[in-house]
Amino acid sequence: MDTKKFGKKIKLARVEQDLNQTQLARKIGVKQKSISRYETGASMPSIETLVKIAKVLKKSAGYFLDG
Repeated sequence: MDTKKFGKKIKLARVEQDLNQTQLARKIGVKQKSISRYETGASMPSIETLVKIAKVLKKSAGYFLDG
């Protein structure tokens, strides 16, 4: 899994939904810094968190995982 590509997909989907990192973080119950780390590829969310991200951003979890 390419964490950089993964992060870019999160950022793109977040921007499409007109959300900033803080807004997304609040909606899924994590800190803004966590969103930043996911988007830069510094860390990966748990499966549970990924499902929440996907739901808020109106994408399937698979969308973020596809290479």
